[in-house]
Amino acid sequence: MVNLVLVRSGNKYNDWYEHNIVHMIEGNLEYDELIVIKDGEGSVYDKLKMFKLCKDDENYLYFDLDIIIKGSVCHLVRDKFTLLHAWWRREFHTPLNSSIMSWKGDHSHIYDKFYEDEDYNRLKYYRGIDEYIFKEIEYQTYEKVCWSWSWHRKKLDYPVCLFNHDTTSEMHVYEEYMLDGRGGEIVSQLPST
Repeated sequence: MVNLVLVRSGNKYNDWYEHNIVHMIEGNLEYDELIVIKDGEGSVYDKLKMFKLCKDDENYLYFDLDIIIKGSVCHLVRDKFTLLHAWWRREFHTPLNSSIMSWKGDHSHIYDKFYEDEDYNRLKYYRGIDEYIFKEIEYQTYEKVCWSWSWHRKKLDYPVCLFNHDTTSEMHVYEEYMLDGRGGEIVSQLPST
């Protein structure tokens, strides 16, 4: 059993992005349930809630909303907690990227440890949860399974492309994979957020 997990809290992304992921997943992953976490402040820390809520003895596969899925993602489902090694850039404060994550079972300790001292951890890990996971949590990393458009503005041969760091306006370069705002037609521009 595989559950697809998305986080759409706050108002940065409208429901089109959620539906777009589901559209792109069709034919690229068979999943049993879609879990969308909408409660939160709209910050990256809301992603931690998935570990509190998704802890049954099942596989979970998480995607950020600002990605393009171009092919099968079945190989991304893992039992051990796994996330991306950000091979496309220098390490900076962390070599990790949490745009894609997978795990099986109860990993609520990831949430619990952060919220044991939330104020301190928000100050210490003000850049986001990637550095927190890097320094505090046991993890595995994927091999090269995707790339970031913001670092390599060219089409590469991976099944997933990340449009992080405010490059969502450029997602149209892969419009043939995207859902439009009217329910399935091709778009030339993204709906406003």
